[in-house]
Amino acid sequence: MKPMRYLAGLVALAFSCGAVGAPLLVEGFEDVAALPASGWALINASTPPGSTGWFQGNPAFFAAPSGPPSSYIAANFNNAAFGGTVSNWLLTPQVLVANGESLQFSLRLLGEGLLDRVEVYVSDSGASTNLADFSLLAAFESHVDTGWRDYALLVSGLSEPADGRYAFRYVVDDTSINGNYIGIDSVSINAIPAPGTVALICLGAVALLGARRPRRQWLAAAGMATAALAAQAGTDGLMSFPHVQVQAQPVAPSAAGQGGFMAYKDPVTGQLTGPNPEQAALLLAAAARAPAPLFKQAPPAPRPSHGGISLMLDERQVRYAVARKASDGSITESCEPAAGERK
Repeated sequence: MKPMRYLAGLVALAFSCGAVGAPLLVEGFEDVAALPASGWALINASTPPGSTGWFQGNPAFFAAPSGPPSSYIAANFNNAAFGGTVSNWLLTPQVLVANGESLQFSLRLLGEGLLDRVEVYVSDSGASTNLADFSLLAAFESHVDTGWRDYALLVSGLSEPADGRYAFRYVVDDTSINGNYIGIDSVSINAIPAPGTVALICLGAVALLGARRPRRQWLAAAGMATAALAAQAGTDGLMSFPHVQVQAQPVAPSAAGQGGFMAYKDPVTGQLTGPNPEQAALLLAAAARAPAPLFKQAPPAPRPSHGGISLMLDERQVRYAVARKASDGSITESCEPAAGERK
């Protein structure tokens, strides 16, 4: 009987760990040119279009947070012509989208006095590249260098799981006064395990350890499995468990993008236990999707009492005229664009 008990436990643990451990997508952007072949879609919908789209990270601006210095994907103000509007989209390959699923990524906005903005979207319309199919999850903007920051966003509000995509959108309203350079790295999509998977883990542990445990510990482990099976997912994607209290508290700004954490309170001892990454991500599902949260890294410049605004000018705003004297003594004059004008 004992060998059979161990075998049953190993089968249950192997099945459940396989369901928990495999992320749906992992991308480190070592080769941006190869993205379309792996299912990514790069769509520059800027007006009028500029000279760049998405491109390999440039270490001259900043290096990747890990790995080779250029191993991230970047975009800049040249996505649109000078004075135009940037709307540059980066769509992930098609994945299964479900409530409680987490999208994790690293983001850096260079700013340097010019407003950079990145928006994150989700679609449940399969492999569609129709931008109207995407719904806004969150937005991040800054006019100063944010440094690399890690974020985690949760999907909620879906009636049922569906095939779809996530998308990043670089946005600049007017490239004559806004927009600089942004980078994205370490994108991963992670599914939240179903309650039945949690139960399998508990039952597998019971089968493996039961031969050495007294009956009361068997009963405790069986109770854990029963509670996991009784867990229900609410309409907002946040699972609730019998005899479990979920608490949310603020965290430091450097933590995952939307703040807060999940803690589990033991009904017998009253002790709170620290969450694992999946449990911490679940807290974000309680936040409403609309309106999308805006993560500003710095406050806007104050407006003077006289109603004007201040703007630091650089070589991009400089224009000058050149006078040339011909051999016959005539003088011609021409206007030259600024040295940094965005072509």
